This record gives sequence, structure tokens and C-alpha cells, in this order.
Amino acid sequence: MVGGHMSELVIRRGELKDVAGIVDVHCSELDGTWYSFKGGVREEVEGPTSLSLYERWLNGGSWMSPELCAVYINNLLLEGHIPLVAEQNGLIVGELELFFGWESDGNLYAHIGVVQVHKDHQRKGIGALLIKEAINYARKRGAYYLTVRPREGLKDYYKNLGFGEWLKTVVFTAEASPYVARITWEEDNTYFNKKKFSRFIMGQEQSSAQIWQIFHRNQFALPEFTREPIHTGRASTDGQEILAIFYPHVYCGDMANVYAWSDTDIRAEHIWTLLTLAYHFGYARVRSLLIEEHFERLKSKLPLEEMERQEIFRIEL
Repeated sequence: MVGGHMSELVIRRGELKDVAGIVDVHCSELDGTWYSFKGGVREEVEGPTSLSLYERWLNGGSWMSPELCAVYINNLLLEGHIPLVAEQNGLIVGELELFFGWESDGNLYAHIGVVQVHKDHQRKGIGALLIKEAINYARKRGAYYLTVRPREGLKDYYKNLGFGEWLKTVVFTAEASPYVARITWEEDNTYFNKKKFSRFIMGQEQSSAQIWQIFHRNQFALPEFTREPIHTGRASTDGQEILAIFYPHVYCGDMANVYAWSDTDIRAEHIWTLLTLAYHFGYARVRSLLIEEHFERLKSKLPLEEMERQEIFRIEL
């Protein structure tokens, strides 16, 4: 509990009973502006009541409706991750989501995936209190470090809270095509059930958050989410092995989000293999991320189109 004008503010672990408040926090960012997407055309509408659950999701994700948010928060809690809420005078005014995972170095780490404060309660220090409590939770859980991918304009904010620059990444797209003649693919999602696996070589927005999001975050019983399969398994070619996930891009049906792990550094051969697999899975394009130095080393050898650059910050615990 915090003194002064925020005397009734409490930061606590979120529960299913908080879903309505969490939805209200996230929807406040829309400031009453909602869109329909019928026929693939975006049109402004008066409120969300006429929208399907999928259209509400398109307006901002799983937090845009109580039905989807309840599934989302339930799965998050069952997987051992932590939603934190800021409650003031009985109302939820902010939310943070803290993810945990094991990396190839054998260390447990934590990642801040979401920080959102109700628009009527911003610039009051609530976000900073949520982040500080996330640091405490991560430290108590035994995490070695805590990471976050700050939005542009918030980098100094996180630096003031003790975070520092860690990884610079490049988001890219590439055409899927049968570049590699012979590949062995073994479909199996049990590789990711263990504590430790290979190094993240492609798609690193943060693997604890990323794997959970792939398998649980958008798994709703709606036709828009179940029309394309998630391909998870191991690829082998010319003695090279890669663990990979091909996840359909929700907005672009012909594009696969691709994430890959290997015991060796990323090579051009890895990406040629992944682009070929994406083609055989029926995709026209691939979207992923590379660490900046790897992108610079490989871009002249591959058909990579840069979309944007992002940074991951980290604080050691």
C-alpha cells in the first residue's frame, strides 16, 4: 500500500475475478474508438456490442472482451506465470504480466510481456510500482534476470528503473520457396516441455513469453484461430538440426511467424531450410527476428526484407 494521494493503491497478484477490471484497463486505451473488420475492410463503429469476439480481438488482443480475457488469464495462471494488478478503491487501474522460462544457459529468467495502466490513471507512478513489484516477484522466484521489450519513447523510463540495453534485434520478412532439396522434418511439440533447450537463434522477442504465447495465448475455440495448424518439431538437413515453430500470422494468412533454436550459431543454411519448410507448409512468406549483428552478417546472402528494429532491455537480479 502506498501513502499520500494513492493511499488506497495495492499491487497484488491477479486472479480470475479480476478479468472484468483487466478488460476495462486495456479497453480504455481505445478511448471509445472501435473498428469492425467485415470482409477485410476496417470501419469505425459505435462501441463493441456489434462486433464478433474475433473482431474485438483485432482491436487490441485477448484483453478486449471478458470471454477471451478469462481464457487468456486462466491459461497464464495455469502455466505458472503471474499477472499483477494495481487496485485502487476496489477498482483495477493497471495490469502487468510476468512470464518465466529456462534458457539454454540453464538459468531461470523472467520477462515483462505487458504493462498497461488505465488512461484515467496514467502519469501517477502506477506503472513504475507494477514494474518494481515484478522485479520483487522475479527475484523471489529465483530468476537470474528480468527482460522487457520497451516501446519507442519508453527506453529512458526503463533505464531509470534499473534496466539496461541487452539485445538489438531486426524484424524481417522473407519469401517462402523450395530453396533446399532434401529436408527431414519430425513433427513433435514435446521438445518444449523440458526446462532447458537449445539457444534461441531466430524470433527472439523472449523465449519464455514467446513459447507460452504460441501454445496458449491465442488458442481460442474460434474458427479464425483454428483454421491453420501450428507446426512444431525438428528439421534436419546436411547434418544441421533445428528446433522450430511455424505459427500462422493472425492478420496475414499467407505468412508464418517462425521461431528457431539450435546448438550452433545462426547460419544462412538454417534460414534457407526454414523458408523451404514454410513453403511446404503452405505459406508464401515468413516473419521473424534476428539479433542485429546476425542480420547484418546474413542479409547479403539471403532474401531478407527489414521491417523494423527493436531492443530488449534487461536487469540482473
